[in-house]
Amino acid sequence: MIYSNSAIAVPLLAMLFVACTEPAPCPPPEEHFEHPVMSISPDIDANIAVVEGYMQGIVNADEAAIRAALAPGFYSNNTWLPADSSDVDKIVKAWMKNDSTRSDQKITKVVASCTRVAEGNEYAGDWVHYWGRYSATDNETGKSYVVPLFFNTRVENGQMTKAYAYYDRLSIFHQLGTTPPAAPGAGKMEKK
Repeated sequence: MIYSNSAIAVPLLAMLFVACTEPAPCPPPEEHFEHPVMSISPDIDANIAVVEGYMQGIVNADEAAIRAALAPGFYSNNTWLPADSSDVDKIVKAWMKNDSTRSDQKITKVVASCTRVAEGNEYAGDWVHYWGRYSATDNETGKSYVVPLFFNTRVENGQMTKAYAYYDRLSIFHQLGTTPPAAPGAGKMEKK
């Protein structure tokens, strides 16, 4: 049997035309954002507002606003030393101290989002992912600095319960022209 090129081409083009003419309709909104592991939180605006209230509280040394945003049992896993983690009281103490050593503190939001991690996962709940810039003037040197930040926090019932803060601490020392503290254990040799 001999087939012509057009005998093969016509059915192939017809299949491509049918496959490419219309996309499948989107599912209804209540299904569209559902995923077995992570989805967009229906409380996105309220949860981001909690984080923004906290951010304004810390740069304004507003202890009442800080405490209002943090749930009892709040835990912050920081990315600096000496303390690797903080509870509500340590957060308040740290930002009250920062207010005495810095001025013109600001946090500018770049973008924020909120996702819901499904139950059964270690990190279940609503998580706000906040990217921004922190700026301040160091009172000792009189120099200003700006540092990008990422703040990831779980929000439950209108309060933050757990947080992870990330920023380039070394860049602050460089901008101020000061020497960073030595790394813990620097200069110590391990015994073998």
